Amino acid sequence: MASLNYNDSIELVMPVKDPDEGWVDFTLKKKTEFEASAAAKVRLIVVNDGSNSRVYFDQIQQRDSSIEVVHLAQNKGKGNALREGLKRCISDTILFTDADFPYTVDSMQKVAEALRNGADVALGYREQDYYASVPWFRTVLSESFRFMLQRVLKFPVTDTQCGLKGMTAKGKDVFLQTRINRFLVDMEFIKLASKNRVLVIEPVVVVLRPNVVFSKMGFSVLIAELYNFVKVLFR
Repeated sequence: MASLNYNDSIELVMPVKDPDEGWVDFTLKKKTEFEASAAAKVRLIVVNDGSNSRVYFDQIQQRDSSIEVVHLAQNKGKGNALREGLKRCISDTILFTDADFPYTVDSMQKVAEALRNGADVALGYREQDYYASVPWFRTVLSESFRFMLQRVLKFPVTDTQCGLKGMTAKGKDVFLQTRINRFLVDMEFIKLASKNRVLVIEPVVVVLRPNVVFSKMGFSVLIAELYNFVKVLFR
């Protein structure tokens, strides 16, 4: 793998915590589909975010030796895992997404294409019909969050938490300046990128794939993210 040149490829960073039995087959299938759609080599960087077992991570490397797995001993959250994965990226077309590939392959291709056409940061965002597919509580949270960002804080992008984003090497340098370890790292990244007058930022409409199952967000997570929200605001 070290002999391959990935400078012109698409690099895809994916944090993963305790994957299930079907994760290996599903991930390899989606990687192949994405390569066909993008007509490019995809270098997948999987970040094992403190999982209890390495079995499935070993399996996916055995079946595709081009996949790099970064093992983290402790689970610190999405933000920390993404930074560790991005540190391994060397190309100028970098995406990150969630372990269940919640967005369509076509959506991923559109994000990559935005970077190839001159954007430094490509922000996936979901249109209103997205909320027909999510639990009502998550809808209320998302809509309230959008309202605050747009009307109260005058934030330039309201859908900060979409789990599909892309960046060039310049965008990666900004992401590596983030400090939030968990979910609101997306918001922190957008705030830092928006303050950078040099970066070209392009929103990209993305579509949720069918049959996505959303994880539940516990009260303790909400409290922790509220604290992170305040930290981002005053950064």
